[in-house]
Amino acid sequence: MKLFTGPIKGSLTILLCGVFFMGEIQLLAAIAPLSQKQLDEQSELIVTGRVVAVESKVQKSKIERAVGIHRDRIYGIKLELISFHKKPPLEQDFELKGLHAIEAWRPVTRIPPLPGPQGHESIPKKGDLVKMYLKWNKNGAHWEPLLPNGIEITKKAE
Repeated sequence: MKLFTGPIKGSLTILLCGVFFMGEIQLLAAIAPLSQKQLDEQSELIVTGRVVAVESKVQKSKIERAVGIHRDRIYGIKLELISFHKKPPLEQDFELKGLHAIEAWRPVTRIPPLPGPQGHESIPKKGDLVKMYLKWNKNGAHWEPLLPNGIEITKKAE
């Protein structure tokens, strides 16, 4: 005795395939702000400094890989260090004196609109005093703030 025949068998096959493929889809969402404990633990370097310059450019997103038109605004932040709160790893030759480049980002265009990481919450302006919770990006060979709240503006420029 056959339980499923004809159109029922075809519909059941399609339904099972749909359920299988739905299990493979990964949905992304905005990243929740990190707690103070998470910021302290996940950062490799914590510094206080004065923002000397902020430059930005729009480029194809390196974060969003889905099909569509995706652009991010990349901020190059030049920071004059004032103090360390957590020292960098030994393999990083990092001096307290001089200017240091930090890279942050925010999405500009998402076509089609997709949920996902929304970049850094705070982008400082020239003259701001900031505390940054940083991680070394080996691929880009630069320091970047933890997402999404790795930049804390402690005093706005006058």
